[in-house]
Amino acid sequence: MDSQNTTSTSPNSRYGMVHFILSHSYIMFLAAVVLGLICDVFLRIKIFNSHIYEYVGTIMIIAGSLLIYWAQSTSSATRKKTLTKAVEPTDFEDGPYRYSRNPTHIGLTIMTLGLAFVLNSVSSMIFIIIASLVTKFIFLQKEEALLEQRYGKPYADYKKKVSTWV
Repeated sequence: MDSQNTTSTSPNSRYGMVHFILSHSYIMFLAAVVLGLICDVFLRIKIFNSHIYEYVGTIMIIAGSLLIYWAQSTSSATRKKTLTKAVEPTDFEDGPYRYSRNPTHIGLTIMTLGLAFVLNSVSSMIFIIIASLVTKFIFLQKEEALLEQRYGKPYADYKKKVSTWV
């Protein structure tokens, strides 16, 4: 079996493990919204009395989605370049990755908080903040350890230059 095929599909490979770990963090955000909505059914806490927060939330959803799209497009383009040249990436500062090591997670946090604003869901906001912190301190730490193990010094240098969150 070709080693490149194993790299992109097997959860035992480092590349596969990175995406396996990230999928858990994405599930955390989904669970945060769902749990928040369930709690709001029972608690019925609404803190926003104005519709302005719905507009702010909509803008946050759009902004977060655009950031996620930009990050994923950049990752995909970089991956395609490295697969065609059969080399490992050494420049990690393309697209939004020049500002943050985790733009997808920033976008996901912004987007889900925007959804909580639109839904006027206090519980969702609380659970989203918890999911964001768990992601930052558990899942992203594991992801970065795998990336540093895979790419070595170029990734370690990148970590020194660019912060995790803006």
